[in-house]
Parts: sequence; C-alpha cells; structure tokens
Amino acid sequence: MALGRLTHQAQSSSAGLETRAMGARCGEPFHRRIGLMSTSSAKERDVTMHSGAASPSAVDSRSRVLPLVVWLGFLVGFVVALIAIAQPRWFPILDLAQTEMRVRDVFTAHPPLIGLPGRIGNLARQGSHPGPISFWALAPFYKLFGSSAWALEAATASLNAIAIGLSLMIARRRGGAAVQLGIASMLAVVTYYYGPSVLTQAWNPYLPMMWFMVVVLGVWSVLVDDLAMLPVATFAACFCLQTHISYLGLVGGLGALAAGWLVWSLRFRRGAFGARPGRWIAMAFGIVVVTSIPPIVQQLTHTPGNLTLIWEHFTAPPEDPIGLRAGLKILFVTLNPWRLLTGDEATTGAVWPGMGLVVAWSVGVALALRRRARSLVALDAVIAVGLVLGLLSLANIFGFVWYYLMRWAWGLNALMLFATGWAVVVAFGRRVSDSTTATRWLAFALALVTVGYLVGFAVDSSTVEPPTPRVSSALGVLVKPTIRAIDSDRYPGGGRAGRYQVSFVDPVTINAPGYGLLSELERAGLHVGLSPVYAAIVRPQRVVTKHTATGVVHLAVGHDIVRWERKRGAQRIATADLRTPSEQREFARLQRSVRGELIAAGRSDLVPNLTDNIFTATFVTNIPLNTQRELKRMLDIGEPSAVFIGPRSLAE
Repeated sequence: MALGRLTHQAQSSSAGLETRAMGARCGEPFHRRIGLMSTSSAKERDVTMHSGAASPSAVDSRSRVLPLVVWLGFLVGFVVALIAIAQPRWFPILDLAQTEMRVRDVFTAHPPLIGLPGRIGNLARQGSHPGPISFWALAPFYKLFGSSAWALEAATASLNAIAIGLSLMIARRRGGAAVQLGIASMLAVVTYYYGPSVLTQAWNPYLPMMWFMVVVLGVWSVLVDDLAMLPVATFAACFCLQTHISYLGLVGGLGALAAGWLVWSLRFRRGAFGARPGRWIAMAFGIVVVTSIPPIVQQLTHTPGNLTLIWEHFTAPPEDPIGLRAGLKILFVTLNPWRLLTGDEATTGAVWPGMGLVVAWSVGVALALRRRARSLVALDAVIAVGLVLGLLSLANIFGFVWYYLMRWAWGLNALMLFATGWAVVVAFGRRVSDSTTATRWLAFALALVTVGYLVGFAVDSSTVEPPTPRVSSALGVLVKPTIRAIDSDRYPGGGRAGRYQVSFVDPVTINAPGYGLLSELERAGLHVGLSPVYAAIVRPQRVVTKHTATGVVHLAVGHDIVRWERKRGAQRIATADLRTPSEQREFARLQRSVRGELIAAGRSDLVPNLTDNIFTATFVTNIPLNTQRELKRMLDIGEPSAVFIGPRSLAE
C-alpha cells in the first residue's frame, strides 16, 4: 500500500515534498499500479481514513475482493479436513483431553482461569501456562458444533481460519494486489507446512501459530501508522502469550516495539495516527485488561498463585539453558527455506541454508533503506526484532528441546522470503516501471504459488487422520464397555449414582489414555475424578479422594494388567490389544534386544523402564542411536490395555 495512504502524506508540506521526490526516484506509475512501493498519486493522498488505512475507493475492485477469494480457498482445505476426520469417532487423550474438559468448563460455575499445565514446576507444585483465553475462544465454536470431540477439532479449525482471515485483511490494508498476493502466498506455504492435522488440533503449542502471524503483521501495521490494527495485534498477542509460555518473550518484545513507536509518534509526530487515535489505544488497553482478569483472579485466590509458580520456575530453572550458541544453531536450522517447503521439522541439520536466507534478507534490507521504501523497511524492522527475540527465546530453553518450541520460526522464515522478494522488486522497479507484462507476470507467479499450496493443503486434508489414531482407537474399545458396566450396577461403586476415582498406569504413553478415559466418562454424565495429586492437571472439581470415592475405575497398560488381576475385588471389564500377532512378536523381540543393548552400553539403570516407562527412555541421549530407534518402534507398536472396576479400598 502506498506510503501516502499509510501515513497521511497531507499532514505537512514537507512530508508531501518528500513523498513526491521518492515517487520520482522509484518509478511511481509501476509501483502505484502494483501497490508495492511507498508512493501514491495525488488523488490517493487526498482519500484517506482517520485510521491510517487506505479508503476502499483508493484500491481497485479486484484488490478489494482478493482477500475474500483467497480466504475461501483456505476454508476449502479446512472443510475437507473436518469431513475426513469426522469418522471414525476420535477419542482425545492427554493434553487434548485436558483441553476439552477445560473448554467444557467455560460455561459452568467453574470457568478456567489459567492455561493448560506445562513443564513448570513439578507434580506436587505444578504451574500452568499463563491464561485461559484459548479455552474461552474455542468454547463458542465447540458448543456450536455439538460439544463432541470432533467439535473441538472444528473449533480449532475455526480459530485458525479466523487468524488467516485477519492476516489477509491486514495484507489488503498494507498494499495493492501484489502485496496481498505476496502475503497470501506466504500464508499458503506456512499453512501447507503446518498441515491439516496440526491446524485442527487444540494442542496449546499449536494454537498460537497462525495467531503469531497476526501479531507480526499487526505490529507492522502500527509501525506504518495504521493504528486501527493495534487492537487486532493486541488480542492476537494476548492469545499467544496466554496459550503457551514460549511466546512470552516474542509477543512481549514485539508489543514493546509497537508501544515504543506509538509513544514516540504521539510525542513527536502529532497527527500521524489521524484525528482520533485514542479510540484504538483505549480498545487495545481494554483487551489487555479484560484478558488479564482471569489469571489475576487466580493469582489472588490461590496459594501459591500460578503467576508465582511461573516466576519461580523461570527465575530459578531446574536445568541450565542451552545457551546462545545452541539457540543460534537451532534458529538457522529452522530458517532453512527448503525445510519450509518440504515440511521437515527436525531441530538438527545444516545451518548454511538458513544463514544464506539471513544474508539475502539483509541485502534486501539495505535495498529497502536505500530506496526509502518505508512500508518494507517497517516490515524488515519487525522481522529483525522478531529474530532477536526468537534467538533469546531459543537460547533460554532448558530441558529437552522439543520441536514445538520453535514453530513460530517458520512464520518468520516465510516473512523473510516475502520481504526479500519485495526488495528485489523495489531494486528493479525503475527498469520495469512501464512494463504491464512484468506486473502481470509477478501477479501470476504469486497467484500460482498461492493456488498451488492451497490445493496441496486441500489434498492433504482429504487423507488427514486425527492425532494418535492407534491410542485413540484402543481407548474407544474400552470406553463403551466401561460405561455399560457402571450403568449395569453389577460392579462395585454404586452405578451411575456413585463417585468413581479414575486411576491409571501406562508405561507407553505417559498415561495419555487415562485422561481420555476420564473425559469420556465425564461426557457420559458420570461423576468421576482423579486423586488429589492431579488437582493442578484436571482442576479441583475433578478430584475424588479415597474418602469420597464409592468405587475405582483403573486403566492398566502392559505389565500393570497382571498386577491388577491380583488385586482383591478388582474386576476386568474391558480389554484392548490392537497389535497383530507379528507386532506382538516384534515387540517381544525388541524388548529383549533393547535390554541387552542397554546393559552393554552401561545403562542397566534404564532396564526397568522397559516395563515401567518406555516413553521416558526414548529421550535419553547417551545411548546408541539404534537403541533409540528400537525404543520408538516399541512405542509405535504399543501394549495391551484393560479397564478394571474395583471397590473404594483400592482408591489412592
């Protein structure tokens, strides 16, 4: 979008002279036609809005409808994905089950006040992610689509579609057809990379990914004086920050950049934001206040409060952070453009492609500065701040370096590619300023990328599966018999009128199906809960103590089945083993092989994990690579599971 439309060129005669001089230098006719450079015609300078965005009459009709058409293209992929995962029925486990239970709580007497539990503190003193905004945002769509497990996926897809729509809206405000197509192509590539499975999962590391793009584009808008986008960027920032703590430094720093520009402009650039900037500032401030109320209430009404637990954990971390050197390596790996195109999410690999992108982008920054392309320079400034903040965020990771902790980097990767391409157009703008053919080829190339990746996203969506389908299917085998057994009133606990403590032992998937079983029994209207030690994970209203329980429902996996067969009063009511005979033999062979390899490697201390906790053994780094592969294969195969119902004497 033209700089005149972004900054109200008519504010002073000196600003107008400067803009006209820039237009003469940069080839005004071409750049006005495609909307890339920071120049505009006299007519466009006279048609402005107080928000700092261009009037719709200042943009051709095709540019006005382009974001809607592209957004509908994104929606096709989401609709196809939701149809594909509608059957067979999906049973959420672990974090997704915990999320669904909190989403169900939104319209109850116990609404969630903080986010999902994270790797913060320990089980006895566990902290959660800062806020509940993702649960509150999912809840209306969850209700609308029927309050089922599939409805949770549909709600997630809806939030991501809204984030994409907001990004496209911002793109329209920032420029003509080429800028809109450029950002649309970038979003299409990122969406294809993330994939339909990720973008329909309500997992808290995944939920902020598309909203982070709204933050970046919104802050860019503020830097070019489009203050109307400040509330949009503010909500997106609050959403990211509250949903996953890894976004704290990123959105906090970008928010500080926007706030600093705002304060400086109000002091030294009077009138830059139009006649009534206070309304947008007040709206953004109100969003911060309203979204901060739940976590503040929790902090004031609980001892210790969640904000205290977060502060204690990150000011005195249990392990040393990985440091700047390791963080920089991971950053360069994730900035590899080829990985963005192929969907490789590994945290290790070659760093030179990422370094090459940074160099190319830096050259583009120099070109933008030389040409005084203010809108592009502002975007480059946001990217630069984002890279620095991202590096600091990565350098302060401690513990196992999970891939999802740097998912935001792929958005910056795509933005750097876009900004570099924009800089090339700026550099050669004068040579092709009168070439309609060049303009059309540019638009055609961007449209081709956008359509190609949207088609790819839709094709992938047609075969998408829900997360962890094998574990989900095994849980589905157990749920119905368990509910029927409780309803029959033939087992300990008092039937549907009873209060059941749910317990579980799962050496394969860190108790993942146990939370899913709890959620499904609650969905069926049964009064169930976990022991008090899990209060921070499932919330206090889902706690059933050994004194209040009338019966026990236990999920046993692997060797624990044999242990519960020996418990007095426990009765097995359902069993699930999806392994084929060949897989059962393979699992036994791998178990023997790994035991011998661990002993040979001097890690006999890990041998008990083969029956007690296979999952944790897969993250041990100082064991042979082949042993790690065999352990992961054991996780893929899994072990049999069973549900027992027993008397209250078995409660914990």
